[in-house]
Amino acid sequence: MSIQPIIAPPDLEIAHDVSVADSEATHEMLPAVLLRAQDELSDICASIAEFWGFTRTQGRIFGLLLMSPEPLEHGAIRARLEISAGSASMTVASLVDWGVLLRDGRKFRAETDLWKLITTVLERRERAKVEEALERVTRVLAELRTAPADPRIEFVRARLTYIHDFFQLGRSFLNALLSRGPVRGILGNLARRAARAATPR
Repeated sequence: MSIQPIIAPPDLEIAHDVSVADSEATHEMLPAVLLRAQDELSDICASIAEFWGFTRTQGRIFGLLLMSPEPLEHGAIRARLEISAGSASMTVASLVDWGVLLRDGRKFRAETDLWKLITTVLERRERAKVEEALERVTRVLAELRTAPADPRIEFVRARLTYIHDFFQLGRSFLNALLSRGPVRGILGNLARRAARAATPR
């Protein structure tokens, strides 16, 4: 679902960022081209969020705030995206918990260090999944190693050993990526430099 901005007449080439009735803030009129950029980026972020196992609303809110020149309140977010107050409140809270959004008084802004966001997700979710998978495969493999001789069991044991080694490799890769080693340092520095360049002065 696309974002529904209220666009002013074409000759003015501007649009209002309309707030809900209970919001007392008067939002600055934004150029229509900026609103279109917000629409597109919000939709892109929604698709990426869905691919990573998050909700489209989480992606849309992040995309909107990433493209917003100013921090936004709950009211402005839900009016701009046409979502319910409950959905906006729960989604914003979840994004703050993940470090995707940052509080700015009663308003919210997007975290612009994308490398930090990626490593946070990898640390909190993907690493745990890899560890769980490795632990379960190890238990099954231990049981198979004590089983009676049988070509079928040997086949499964060999195949499971391969999977076990692959998961171990994945864990090593994640640990190297998330450690304080040189790889993370180089990538982190590049991401922070890009984030600073993207921050209005």
